[in-house]
Amino acid sequence: MNMVIALICLEAALLFFCGRIFRKSNNKNCENFRASNSGKIGVYLINLDRARERLDFVTPQILALDFPINRISAVDGSSLSSEEIESITDLKTYKRIFKTHPEVGTIGCSLSHEKTWRAFLESDNEFAIIFEDDVQFSPAKLREVIESTIEQKSLWDIVNFETKHWGCPVEISKVCHGRLVLYLTNVTHAGCYMINRRAAHRLLQKFYPIKMPLDHYFTSAWEFGLKFAGVEPRMVFQKFGNSQIKMPSDRKTKTISATNIIYNIQRAILHFGYNLLRLIIQKRFKSRLSRFSYRIR
Repeated sequence: MNMVIALICLEAALLFFCGRIFRKSNNKNCENFRASNSGKIGVYLINLDRARERLDFVTPQILALDFPINRISAVDGSSLSSEEIESITDLKTYKRIFKTHPEVGTIGCSLSHEKTWRAFLESDNEFAIIFEDDVQFSPAKLREVIESTIEQKSLWDIVNFETKHWGCPVEISKVCHGRLVLYLTNVTHAGCYMINRRAAHRLLQKFYPIKMPLDHYFTSAWEFGLKFAGVEPRMVFQKFGNSQIKMPSDRKTKTISATNIIYNIQRAILHFGYNLLRLIIQKRFKSRLSRFSYRIR
């Protein structure tokens, strides 16, 4: 217990220190960014065939983005047999960490995103914007954010637009309507995010067997050597109630355990250390680039 308290205090001190070093202004006008022509963008909407009401809710917003749309028929977890789930899931590891078997809807959600990544790689799009069907946003504002983010595509492999938890965001660059950030502490949710082809390839390589929920998996950037970022202030929100893909299961028997606490501490340390290293490397690179630019003037 003393070790846990010490680790929490150390992380809090480091968060304060990093916040002072990397804090920046977030004022930026959208006219400073040009519309991006740097790659083809495709929108992928994950929607259960029976969820017509949700489709009607989100479709007008996505159409207003004016990007090509691909509807992905979501995998219905309730239709999977126990044998199918056991064949694709590491139930022992999942239960050891989370003290419960995965909900059938959680498996369906993961499989739906995996299906979407494969559809993206089968296309000639350079970027995929992936939506679940329960989100709400301003189409005009989000399109400008997407375009300005793609202008800085070297800074990220995944950009999350629908994020839960504070995450201790630290700015790495400006984007239209806000700032592109790294999160020094854990974040979750996958209602709307953008990925490049590199991210899709790497996420698929380690996808099976499923050991954790989708939003734990794709935010674990250190596992894949990927650059995970977000946009602040946030502008995409879950508004249509609880997910129909993530249906409750009577197999859920959630309890807190020492294994779960250790997992969360390890994850927090890896997340913090990986992104702190990224920040330090980027800060040094920017400093050297600025000196080089000054010398050649």
